[in-house]
Amino acid sequence: MLPEFQGRGLAGRALARTLAHAAAQDRIRWGHAFPRVDNAASNALCRRSGFALRGEVDFEFPPGNPLRCHDWRRDLTTVDGAAGG
Repeated sequence: MLPEFQGRGLAGRALARTLAHAAAQDRIRWGHAFPRVDNAASNALCRRSGFALRGEVDFEFPPGNPLRCHDWRRDLTTVDGAAGG
């Protein structure tokens, strides 16, 4: 999120709509997010959005650039608008 748009709730609303869309497809059960461990804002967004922290994982993105990330998981069957929820 660009700095001039932060603090307006845009990321939270976008994530909620994305989760609802994914849940409505009724094709997958779990949604994952992988913010860097030092990205406090993104980790807080995951927490507020009902994701459960599963631990830390290593990513390489782009190739040659190692990243340490949190693995957040959200049960899509419990999202408002989910076919089964």
